[in-house]
Amino acid sequence: MSQTKKPSCLGVMIGVSLLAIFMAIMLTALGIWFFTMRQQPSKTNLPVAESPIAMLDVKAIDPALALVSLGGIPESQVIAEAVKKSRAETALAGLLFYPNLSDKESAGNFLLLAGAFAKTVNQDKALLSYQMAYACAILSPDIPDIVRTDLLLQAAEGLMALQQPESAKLYLAQAFTIAAGSPLLQAAQRKTIFERLQKNYLTLDERELARKSLDLSVHPPALAPITPAVLLLPPYQPVPLPPTVQTAEANRWLKAQQLAALMVDRAGNAPPEAYQALEKALLEEDAQKQQFYESQLSTATQVSQKNNLCLAQISWLATKYRIAKRGYGVSLVTAWEADAPQIQADLAKSYQRLFDIYADLIVALPDISQIDQATTEKLRHEVLAGELGWYPNYSKDLKRQQLMDITTKLMTTHPEINIFISTQQVADKEIYIFKIRN
Repeated sequence: MSQTKKPSCLGVMIGVSLLAIFMAIMLTALGIWFFTMRQQPSKTNLPVAESPIAMLDVKAIDPALALVSLGGIPESQVIAEAVKKSRAETALAGLLFYPNLSDKESAGNFLLLAGAFAKTVNQDKALLSYQMAYACAILSPDIPDIVRTDLLLQAAEGLMALQQPESAKLYLAQAFTIAAGSPLLQAAQRKTIFERLQKNYLTLDERELARKSLDLSVHPPALAPITPAVLLLPPYQPVPLPPTVQTAEANRWLKAQQLAALMVDRAGNAPPEAYQALEKALLEEDAQKQQFYESQLSTATQVSQKNNLCLAQISWLATKYRIAKRGYGVSLVTAWEADAPQIQADLAKSYQRLFDIYADLIVALPDISQIDQATTEKLRHEVLAGELGWYPNYSKDLKRQQLMDITTKLMTTHPEINIFISTQQVADKEIYIFKIRN
């Protein structure tokens, strides 16, 4: 789940031949956005929705730009271009329906998106984006500690600019905890972090914390360095698709490109035939992919193979769910819109299958310390997917308790680890934080 899905061989051949034309469409689509833009100013200081997807304003999405990813251009490129060109809602849609970026990439994009929203009336979306970046920084097992602190510091500084001092202090406290307790940081890195903390605490008029940070920048904690633990859960590898599925996927790319081009040429007024052609291509691709994934999953014997198939299926179902929720800014498959609850349930079922695959792998590990570490990795992935809205209706309270329970065990089986996941009550919400071993 931490690597971007790579296109199949046939897809690459078709994608390369059309890349130059479609990139031109992508850039021109930014101009047509002004004709199709239907965004209404949102109120500030709105409470954050339980599900991030519930906060998405599909009427504010630029369809011509959003369709670029359905046309074969990597979603990461579309997100970056949308942020760059101040199409923040389009970028948010990409991030909320795209679980294939690495956690580091997701966090970085959420920070950039927060900055883009901060320049608009959508202050609530800026806060949401900072919260999503925070969730990645705290929960991801894949992000190095030096990167975690930078993410937290950037988010805190952004919150300070938005006049959110209490949230900023919480994020700074997490960066402070990592700098003070992580044996994975070098002394020079700690010094830099504490210097930055001191400046931020002075800005917030937290004199005592500023003084403490200054002291620690001069005399960083002397912690014995350790080697970073090797992650035990298998990384994602792209699944080779059979020719029939490759053809269906390539046909969808072509129809999406044609629809986007017509939107640009006709100021957003593409003819019904172009929508119908893309709808037909999507339905055919869905039939081909679902049959392929299910048949392969039913016969796969290797855990890594099951893992790759399940993640590929999740990626497709996330795209399908985005279409069902009009996450491309327009209606593309009316049948999926009517069936959105079932598609959401299918996506949740696929995530559950993925974590069941991880559980099977974990019980086969030879050492109890490996089992505890891998279980922690699994639960952190699971909770993060739920917090970001990718894993619909996950068992939030149950998974939080399971993560706290395995963390307690991990403190016993891994004495070299000095920082652990915990929780803290903030207002009426329990959030995840880091704590240093007592």
